[in-house]
Amino acid sequence: MEPLYRLAQGSTSIEIYGGYREIGGNCVVIRDGDRKLVLDNGIRFSILRKYYRGGLQPLGVAELRQVGAVQHPEVFKGADAVYISHTHLDHLGLLGTLPPGLKLYAPSKEILGVVEKWYMASPTWLAEVPHREGLEISEARPGSEDDLGVEAIPISHSSYPSYAYIYRGREASIFYSGDLRVRGPGTLSPNTLAEIERTVGSEGVDIAIIEGTNIGWVETPIGPDDFKRMVWDVIGESDLAVISVDAVDAELLAAVLEIIYIYGRKAVIASPRIADIASHLPSSIPKPAIALEVEKSPPPGFELVSLEDEILSRLGEYVVLQDPEDFLNIARRMWLWGRSTPRKTAIILTTPEPLEAGAEALEEAIANWTAKIGATIYRIRMSGHYYQHELWKILEAVKPKKLIPIHTKALQAMLSIFNKYRG
Repeated sequence: MEPLYRLAQGSTSIEIYGGYREIGGNCVVIRDGDRKLVLDNGIRFSILRKYYRGGLQPLGVAELRQVGAVQHPEVFKGADAVYISHTHLDHLGLLGTLPPGLKLYAPSKEILGVVEKWYMASPTWLAEVPHREGLEISEARPGSEDDLGVEAIPISHSSYPSYAYIYRGREASIFYSGDLRVRGPGTLSPNTLAEIERTVGSEGVDIAIIEGTNIGWVETPIGPDDFKRMVWDVIGESDLAVISVDAVDAELLAAVLEIIYIYGRKAVIASPRIADIASHLPSSIPKPAIALEVEKSPPPGFELVSLEDEILSRLGEYVVLQDPEDFLNIARRMWLWGRSTPRKTAIILTTPEPLEAGAEALEEAIANWTAKIGATIYRIRMSGHYYQHELWKILEAVKPKKLIPIHTKALQAMLSIFNKYRG
C-alpha cells in the first residue's frame, strides 16, 4: 500500500495513510530502523460520505478496505505497537479488523471498554469497533517514555481522556497532536499547553504532526467562558432545560454538571450512553440522577427519578442531559396524547464539530419538532479543537523544525503560518 504522504529524515520515516488533506481518519506510521509504530487507526469518514448514503451501506469490512475507508492489514504488519489518541471513531477505528498479536495502547482501558460495549450488538459493520481476542491492550502512561521511546501527553479534547504523543527516536524526535484544544470547559480538562511544554522541553522536536481542524473554517465556535455563560442564562430562563452532550465528551459533561450544581438545580441523565460515562467521572464532579426511562440499572449511589412523573411536574428543579432525539421522542408522545411540554422549555444542542450534511438535516428536523411542541432551541458549538489563532501558541510549545499538517483541509494555510513562525 502506498501512503498518502511520506517524509524521511535519516533512518526515520513518517508515512500517513489517513488524515492527510482531509478531516479525520488519522493513521500515521513511524519507521525507525527496525522499529515500526502506528499512531491511530481512524475510519476515513470523508470516504464513507463519498460512497455511502441513506440505504446504500457498506457490504462489509472487505469493501471498506477496497474503497479506502479503513486501513489494510498491511499497514500494521510488523508493527511494534499501535497508539490510540482517543476514542472518536475517526481515530479509534475498527479494532476488530486489526491483526492478532498486536500491542495497542489506549488513553484509558476502562473508557475504551465502555465505548466498545456500545457497538458490540450493532447489526452493521460497526460491530467491528470492539477488539477481538489476540490484541494486547495496555494504557498509555504520561510522565515517562515506554520501552519504544513513546511518551503520552494529556491534552484537552471533546473525547476524554485524550493524549498527544512524542516519540524520541534514534535520529529524530516526533510530536503527534492527535486532536486537541488549548482550553477545555471545566475542571476535568487538562492544561494542554502546560502538559506539552513539560513533556517536550526547551529543545523542541524535529518534526511535529499537528491537526488543523478549525483552520480555514469561516464559522468560528465560541470559547469555554461564553459557553458556560450561555448555559447558565438558558437554565435561568427555563422551566425545563434539556442539554444534549456527546457521550464521550466527559470534559463537557463534567463542566455542565458543575454549572447545574452551582445554579442549584438537579441534573438528570436520560440517555444510556451518557449514563455510562457519568459513572466513570471522578468523585469531585457533582453526581447526577438517572432517569427511570433509561431502563438501565444505575451505578451504586445514583438516585433514580422519573422524567414524566417527577421532572415534568416539578418545574424549575431539574436539568435533563439527554440525546435530543430521545427527549423529542418523549415530547412527541406527549403531544399525541394532548399533554403539553412545560411553558418555558429550552433545548440546547452542543456540537463539538462542524456539521456535515446528514447532521444538518437531522438538526433541521429536531428544530421543526421543537417548534411544534412549543420549545426553544439553541445550538452552541464549542469546538473540541484549538481555535485558528492558537496554532501559534501550540507551535511555541512544541518548537518544531518541520511541520506536517494533518486532520485538516487547510494544509497550505497551516504551512504558511508555520513559515512565519520559523521566521
